[in-house]
Amino acid sequence: MAALTRITHKAHLPFPATTAATGRSKPRAARIRMSLQENGPSLAVVGVTGAVGQEFLSVLSDRDFPYRSIKMLASKRSAGKRMTFEDREYVVEELKADSFEGVDIALFSAGGSISKEFGPIAAEKGTIVVDNSSAFRMVEGVPLVIPEVNPEAMEGIRLGTGKGALLANPNCSTIICLMAATPLHRRAKARHLLHCF
Repeated sequence: MAALTRITHKAHLPFPATTAATGRSKPRAARIRMSLQENGPSLAVVGVTGAVGQEFLSVLSDRDFPYRSIKMLASKRSAGKRMTFEDREYVVEELKADSFEGVDIALFSAGGSISKEFGPIAAEKGTIVVDNSSAFRMVEGVPLVIPEVNPEAMEGIRLGTGKGALLANPNCSTIICLMAATPLHRRAKARHLLHCF
């Protein structure tokens, strides 16, 4: 029997919102969801049942990322599971070569071998693939992007053109480091950066 997964989204605060005067929790205002929109792009999340796939959904929801449809894709083992996302129920589909028909943006986090196999297929079908694995990080012609650091690397990649693309992102510690180091570099022109784990 397929498992039922409910994704809950919480504000990422280290403490509950309180009022200074009373110290009591403040009731949160009701939010109107703007994410599901007719004119938004169609999305696919590859590896949706994994930890990073779940985080993708959380970020999409927290940021009210607009979309008209979303496909939940995973391995054959996870196919058929039911998930609730933004008060709608979805059935996880098995990732296949034809999974990307009509998909504008695919977020991949299912491991390098899956990305190498299905990323180019999706891009060939006109999908913009954002890959979270190491599969394309050092491949010439595939932009390695941190949007807040080098958005110009995505120049020429546009939704709605029918032209797919592969985009890679650095590993998580590099992203965090460069988010802090880039403004410093822009101001002080650092010549060397030593990054240790």
